[in-house]
Amino acid sequence: MDVLEGLRDACPALALHTDGPALTAGGLDAMRPSRGRPEFAALATRPLAVAEPASAAEVAALVRWAAGARVPLVARGGGSGLMGAAAVLVPAIVVDSRRLGAVAVDADACLVRAGAGATLAQVHAALASYGLMLGHDPWTVGVATVGGALATNGLGYLGARAGSFGAQVRALEAVLADGTIVRTPSSPARSTGLDLARLLVGTEGTLGIITEATLAALPVPEERVIHAWRLPSFDAGVTVATGLRRTGVRPACLELSADDAPGSAELLLVFDGLGGEATLHAERAARLVAAAGGERLGADEAERQWEERHAIAERWAATRRGGAGEWPPDGTQFDYAHVGVPLGGLATVRATARTLVERYGLVLIEEGLWHWPELYSIVVSGPPGPAEGVRATIDGVCAAAVDAGGTLEYCHGVGWKLAHLMEREHGAAGLAVLRRLKAALDPAHIMNPGKGGL
Repeated sequence: MDVLEGLRDACPALALHTDGPALTAGGLDAMRPSRGRPEFAALATRPLAVAEPASAAEVAALVRWAAGARVPLVARGGGSGLMGAAAVLVPAIVVDSRRLGAVAVDADACLVRAGAGATLAQVHAALASYGLMLGHDPWTVGVATVGGALATNGLGYLGARAGSFGAQVRALEAVLADGTIVRTPSSPARSTGLDLARLLVGTEGTLGIITEATLAALPVPEERVIHAWRLPSFDAGVTVATGLRRTGVRPACLELSADDAPGSAELLLVFDGLGGEATLHAERAARLVAAAGGERLGADEAERQWEERHAIAERWAATRRGGAGEWPPDGTQFDYAHVGVPLGGLATVRATARTLVERYGLVLIEEGLWHWPELYSIVVSGPPGPAEGVRATIDGVCAAAVDAGGTLEYCHGVGWKLAHLMEREHGAAGLAVLRRLKAALDPAHIMNPGKGGL
């Protein structure tokens, strides 16, 4: 309590919550022990308090106090992160961004300035009246915040057109570990050395806390064409994805999914553009899919798949609001990997995944590609009880992707879950550079300790 009294003295205007429900809700994200990591249950720690700053100045005052008092801070957005990046693992104060939610649109510049606590759905809604939209549309669009999505450099359903969320950043406001507020200029291009905005994107609050971002907005497409296909195999889907890129066909979204059943691969393609543009790309894509043996599904089925893309996250959010406990309730172990693999190594990584699934007696729920043939995903489950097989399979797939020259995660960040693989990703020398950078910017080691291998 003495620590919190010191904080109240240093930041008297700061909203600070210390009641049980607030601490329980503020200490976890969507990481769970049932994801093949039972040890996570023992690591999760109740935060000392949950702070809700209302301005960058309040964040800066909090950070200055924390640096002096050597109290760790964990930045939190919507709590929908899947890797434990926003989970409290040591006694710390959670910095909840929900009051940093202002949104302002510059329609002529196709820019939107949004506070870190604004949900992506709120940003979409603000842009809609100007005929604009955000290029980032993850499955958690109604829950995820601007700050959280940038901290993990997320990839959404429109990523084939817009790229990752970090690619859409034009400027950032952030608070560094000594309480300094930095603001980068807004420009579509620059050639002035290290880009400080890019430095903070994807670092999960370990180098600083993002408080506001200026983001590129896209015009709402005049035309959207949505097609769904059944393919004879996963390999046929890889052929299509590769062919689209080689021929210059530009989907807004490509989603390939398959399970263990022969011939069960499905491909969802979405095309956005000016009137006639999306149709032209869709027609060229149809030729490639037909050549690969694809069978067109009905328009209603295609629309259903697209309209229900957020359904899983919406159900999860409703369950969380209802105070439900661990999921799945029967203790079944499950997890997923989202890895980037050079095209030439994809077959090897897929073979490794299937070998591990068979070795540990798991169920291959789904494997897929997202947007490009190099972005490979796998979902597995195991029976209630021991989790070693699920963990070994996911870690094995991640390691195989890195060994093939790829990356162990393309979508959700590293957090706690994959921190132990960061040396494999970057090499000993590379990880040492990252840790020296961390030590230079955060000498007190207060910014989200234990995450990202830093």
